[in-house]
Amino acid sequence: MDIYLDDNKLTTELAPDATLLELVNETRQRLTEAGKILVAVQCDGLDVTGDGFGEALQRNLSTMQRIDFQTASPKALVIEAMDTASELLEASQLASTEIVNHLAQGDTAEALPKLRECCTAWSQVHEGICNSINMLGIAPDTIKVDDKPLAELLVKPCEQLAHIREVVESQDFVLLSDVLNYEFGEVVEIWQSIIDTIVDRVSESE
Repeated sequence: MDIYLDDNKLTTELAPDATLLELVNETRQRLTEAGKILVAVQCDGLDVTGDGFGEALQRNLSTMQRIDFQTASPKALVIEAMDTASELLEASQLASTEIVNHLAQGDTAEALPKLRECCTAWSQVHEGICNSINMLGIAPDTIKVDDKPLAELLVKPCEQLAHIREVVESQDFVLLSDVLNYEFGEVVEIWQSIIDTIVDRVSESE
């Protein structure tokens, strides 16, 4: 069995009857010391980090001929995540304008599916921001964005998303239009300011 880490051959003292999980844990320990993160695992050319990863982890090493580990630096992952978040925000802003237009015409059949897509995108943006903060080891109460504590700013988007869900459930589409038109822009600005701050923090540390 051959083991490669970013195309460099890796050695292990684990026995052949050890599991892939044991090898992954051993490799992650090495990566922690090197300041990197494991992002993909391939077994005999097949990527197993998606569906079925848990099952693959229980396999014995003796059942595999080649294992490839791919890594990335936390900073690179954060920059990529923030780029994606910015793109999602830009797309959702355009979509929210379409939603308001549909609502103005009473066309909820077109508006609501687009709103669900926007809510999914907004949730992904918020999750990406929180994960990036954790990955960089930033304590939210130690950094300010536009002179406001980051921890405080992170509360506003969650509250606004919850408010949108309540408005949709009550089927108050006039209020929904007002929220998207006049209130949610502030949340988008908050997210973008946080994204810019995170990117600046990564750039300063390089």
